[in-house]
Amino acid sequence: MKTSIPAAFVLAPLSAALLALGVLLLPGFGAPPAHATAAPKDSEACVPKKGGNPGACKELVRLQVRDVIPLVEAQTHAVVLTTEDGALVLPIFVDESAAVAIAFRLAHLRPPQPLSQDLLGSVVTELGAKVTEVRIDDLRDDIYTGRVFLEQGKRKVTLDARPSDSIAMALDGEARIMVTRKVLDEAGISREEIDALREGGPGVGGSGDPNLMDEPMPADPHMDPHHGLPPPGLAPKLAPDKTDEISL
Repeated sequence: MKTSIPAAFVLAPLSAALLALGVLLLPGFGAPPAHATAAPKDSEACVPKKGGNPGACKELVRLQVRDVIPLVEAQTHAVVLTTEDGALVLPIFVDESAAVAIAFRLAHLRPPQPLSQDLLGSVVTELGAKVTEVRIDDLRDDIYTGRVFLEQGKRKVTLDARPSDSIAMALDGEARIMVTRKVLDEAGISREEIDALREGGPGVGGSGDPNLMDEPMPADPHMDPHHGLPPPGLAPKLAPDKTDEISL
């Protein structure tokens, strides 16, 4: 059963983002007001695990957006990112609005009406700024945390951002998408792991072509109408029965 979401709940994050951009980027405004929360520094944005690799938060790896796939059973969507060599896949679960925004960009299409991500991108552009980098910093309690880096002339601004929103912004401006080694170590899926899950036969989960990994899938802007969060135990790894849908 589809659950209706109050408009205020959907608009609140966008309003906060627009307010932050207005304060930080509008001409005539200097430092943000005392009550504004600054984006965390590198040392705070990613915290190495106790006993883990101390350099895992310092090493950054560039990612590419390869696909958006619906996970009907989980009532959510997964954005599939890969390392540039295709050796690792990083799935990020997103809501319907983020999935649609990213899918339209991958298909080089425009939605009939501007989406929240389109409005946010327009605000950045109209203020004379540009997104230079999107970073996925950490994974805490199965939730990805990240930041978006902007430049407005000589000014450089860093904002907290959901990766699902900032990825869409990165695709607009062809900004680089970076992830810490810590996140890849915790949530990345290797090509070998995916291939091993497919050894049971064609189309793990009962559907799909076993050679789909080598055939890029076109992004579908008409996404599944369901939305929500993955059930406990599913995040951050992609459901095994959906590995046949990943295109690399």
